[in-house]
Amino acid sequence: MKKIVLILSTLLMLGSQAFAQKDLHSWEAFRDGIIPKKEMVRTEVKGSSLSSYKLAYYLGVSAPATTEQVSRLAALVEADSEGALLSEMEKTAELLTYALIEPEGNGKYHRYLCWQARPDGDRWKVTLLYLEGQATVEELKNMFKKQ
Repeated sequence: MKKIVLILSTLLMLGSQAFAQKDLHSWEAFRDGIIPKKEMVRTEVKGSSLSSYKLAYYLGVSAPATTEQVSRLAALVEADSEGALLSEMEKTAELLTYALIEPEGNGKYHRYLCWQARPDGDRWKVTLLYLEGQATVEELKNMFKKQ
């Protein structure tokens, strides 16, 4: 019986985190909707290992991308900035290269979306992070310095 309760609790917790991200336009980037999965490095961390960062959940993807893929991803990130509690963005030649967005939280945690696109030869290196936790914007800026 205890195993069943533990399994159900875990599934509910995972389901609520997945649901929280699905209301974001950029959720497509975490699946393989724009950049093929085989080209992505996807990192997901949750639980006590993040407590020193005041985070409860970390989901990140990074990948090399074409200019077209960067444009599509950047458009999704920009769409997520509409109606956000906080939105800091920088563009280079009309292309979004940096963003820190705080969509509305889920009551218990702040939610953040961090975006960076840098030229890397004839392609781009893109990184997109989705974070949940009690960390403030200032703490995040100290953790994730712009490069």
